[in-house]
Amino acid sequence: MFLRVSFLTAMVVALASPGRAAAQQPSTGWRFTIAPYLLFPHMDGTVGVGPFQTELDTDPGDIFSNLQFGAMLAAEAKNDQWAIGFDGLYMDLSKDGEQFSTKFGGYQASLELSGFRKLTPFFEVLVGGRVNLMGTTVTGPAGNDLLDKNLSWFDPFIGARFTIPNTGKWTIMLRGDVGGFGVGSQFAWQVRPTVAYSVSKHWAFGVAYWALGMDYSKGAIGDRDYFKYDVTTFGPEIGFAYTF
Repeated sequence: MFLRVSFLTAMVVALASPGRAAAQQPSTGWRFTIAPYLLFPHMDGTVGVGPFQTELDTDPGDIFSNLQFGAMLAAEAKNDQWAIGFDGLYMDLSKDGEQFSTKFGGYQASLELSGFRKLTPFFEVLVGGRVNLMGTTVTGPAGNDLLDKNLSWFDPFIGARFTIPNTGKWTIMLRGDVGGFGVGSQFAWQVRPTVAYSVSKHWAFGVAYWALGMDYSKGAIGDRDYFKYDVTTFGPEIGFAYTF
């Protein structure tokens, strides 16, 4: 039971923001970008709940076949020197058990806020934080909760973003950050190369390849309240953006 629950918990952590595809605008005041996105995630690592743990090796088919609801949105406000970025996601997964009419569920939510400072026309430093929320439930045949576990933690991070100067309608970016530092995760890292194409003054489409690693644990190994999440999530992304 706990192996199945930890698997569903792990599947939920799949998403973060896409490549922020945005049309290049004249540098006059603040510009705002809104960007829905979709990730096709693979996951590799270890998840533990209490005395049980399991190794993960999942692909997009495993995740989407159990997806009940998902919502992902990125946004950014920027001027010539500063930028503020936001990422929000929510995923709800559910799966019927193979025995005893049980039902397994899990959810993942993540809120990320970043601040950017431009040092050169193509290089920015960044600092921010990410709130991670995760939960699992196991419902018995009578509708009673056999397990209901919820966790949350905060990861600060620092990093940089490199943008190749605009050449016509194409924009190429690379973002990376490291964090956790024992505040939430023992260590967390993220990297995302992005290619965006502007189809008009306001609209753009982008593709990216995203990878996020988190090594988080709580409690002592073997305790009922022990939780471990040491997982790397990676895969291609697609999205579109509206800039005004």
